[in-house]
Amino acid sequence: MGLFDKIFKQVPEEGKLSKQEAFAGIAVAMAGADGSIAQSEWDGIVNYIRRMRLYENFSGPSFDNMFDKLFRILKNQGASALVASSVAGLPEDLKLTAFACAVDIALADGVLEDEEKDIINQLAETLEIPEQTAISIIEVLIIKNKA
Repeated sequence: MGLFDKIFKQVPEEGKLSKQEAFAGIAVAMAGADGSIAQSEWDGIVNYIRRMRLYENFSGPSFDNMFDKLFRILKNQGASALVASSVAGLPEDLKLTAFACAVDIALADGVLEDEEKDIINQLAETLEIPEQTAISIIEVLIIKNKA
């Protein structure tokens, strides 16, 4: 750990993420894992969120505040830290959905970077998704994203 890492670790964290922030945080971490967010990845995040009842009471400013917070964590602490914070705030019933969303976003731009593979592996492990279930989800989403 470098000197600046030690200094910035002392800055108070953003606080616990709500379930809405946690779900979106996993998607943002996946999209930003390779250092940039492609338009296809951003579109994937927006499409998932628009369809979910989880966000039915969110307004424009609520979305802006949520994504500002998530991008701040991503920029300051990195994708793995955003995943860890997000997993902590994610309810059990959204774990498979969040994993599938993340894999779909990773595959959306047609290129699966090593950093994205690392995040997928981290998610499968921290969300405690059985290996065969994770493989099945990945296989289906590879088929979906070939077109």
